[in-house]
Amino acid sequence: MDEDKRNLIGSETRDIFRRAHKELPGDFYATDGDLILVSKNPPGIVAYLDYKTPFDCVSFTEAVLYNEWMPIAPVYIVEGADPANGPFTVKRYLGANWRPEPPIVNWGDVEVLVDWTEFEAWERQLRMEYKKRGGWRGCLRGGE
Repeated sequence: MDEDKRNLIGSETRDIFRRAHKELPGDFYATDGDLILVSKNPPGIVAYLDYKTPFDCVSFTEAVLYNEWMPIAPVYIVEGADPANGPFTVKRYLGANWRPEPPIVNWGDVEVLVDWTEFEAWERQLRMEYKKRGGWRGCLRGGE
């Protein structure tokens, strides 16, 4: 990644667009993912990550989106109160019933990572598994 991209904080225009979308009718639901890990070799999506603070819940729109993502790549919720330093609790999302409020989520493995050094090691292992398998190739349904 070049230094110009590394130093970007966020897009003001994207935030304005999202805010404006909230003015559309109430049944125009939308959501997004916080970070999508991508591989160059093999090309594809390594994982979908969403960051939450402690006590945040998965919303119904997120549950719908994560359920759609699950067959493509693993979905993880990264939870923490201090995103700059950690610690981080990483939970594997294994599906949810989006109908109740809040949705009922099925969680897989949970790991506590003390800081960014441990997070880097966790991500490196995930990327190595992706590369070893030659990508996920649609074999993720069923909690693999």
